[in-house]
Amino acid sequence: MKKWLRLVVLSFLICGVWLSSGIPVSLAHGNVSVAYSDITLEHNTIKYVLQLDMYDMMAEVNPDDPDLALTTAEVLNKFFSNHQAEVKHLLLTKIQLYADGLPLEGKLTQFRYIEKENEMQPFAEAVIEYPVKRNPQQFTLDYNLVFDRDQWHVNYVNLTLGELKKEAVLIAQITKLQVGELKLPGILQHFPLLGVEQSFRSYESILVLAILILGFQSTKPALRTLAIFAATQSLTLLLSGLHVIALPDRLLNALIPLSVVFLALSIYYNRTMKELPWIAGGLGIIHGFRYASPLVGLREDVGHFALSVTAFYAGLEASVLLITLSLLISINYFRKVKYSTAFILGAAALVGLFSFTIKVFF
Repeated sequence: MKKWLRLVVLSFLICGVWLSSGIPVSLAHGNVSVAYSDITLEHNTIKYVLQLDMYDMMAEVNPDDPDLALTTAEVLNKFFSNHQAEVKHLLLTKIQLYADGLPLEGKLTQFRYIEKENEMQPFAEAVIEYPVKRNPQQFTLDYNLVFDRDQWHVNYVNLTLGELKKEAVLIAQITKLQVGELKLPGILQHFPLLGVEQSFRSYESILVLAILILGFQSTKPALRTLAIFAATQSLTLLLSGLHVIALPDRLLNALIPLSVVFLALSIYYNRTMKELPWIAGGLGIIHGFRYASPLVGLREDVGHFALSVTAFYAGLEASVLLITLSLLISINYFRKVKYSTAFILGAAALVGLFSFTIKVFF
């Protein structure tokens, strides 16, 4: 009996020495995959704070990492130093936020690991900020982290966005959280303004309008050509806005600046182009896709989808009309200045070339 007792005591001593000898500590994942999401609104910014089990974060970013199960300071610091870009891409693609049906663009502002109360394992904490122009009436969260790898993953969500408040639990079968309702007054206030903003952001389209006006010596043929451009861009704007057709962003980023260069040089070397109305129609088709770009991610499940697109269209077209009239008046005035037409065409071509270089190569 004493012999067995000595063996038991000796075994405990050996285990104690082994555990205290600097063997790396493994993640106490315990088959519990959990995350906590806190979503708030601060100073026109939606702040998303995600706390995710450190094991899950490491496994999502680099599942083949040989140090995946370790929690030593050296391993964690190495992960945070070497995988910032991968973490940013992962979070911004797997987590999608929508305000009033439109996708938000986020920026990862903080990323660190923390010890969370009542949790055995360390957690990764990420802060993503999404700028907004107003308090949303309707909000949607699409959360698709971990579920592909672990169907038992759970995300506890606490949301406070002005009057929108909700607590929810997201699981593999429920990955979407929606709260609020997009109402008619909000649509009529928000989407026309969005269309106006887009018309002024589309500076390449403004250049095309100016170049088309410069292609004619009199106002009437210029107006007919501008009407053709407006008709074709309206068609693609509506079809793209309603998600009937679409073009890849990379293709548009190349085609639209090049269209400015092509049109400016064509008119510079041939002031009497008979094909100009046909060219205007083709360019209108291309530029209509750019005008519709804010509506590409518009959700169809938030209600009043067609009305939202129509309100955006009305605001944009009204603004484009005012821009066109302003260009007509300004260009007719500057025509009196010698070499003004050549200068404007040359400047437009350079702007188009610069825009193409930036958008395609950088």
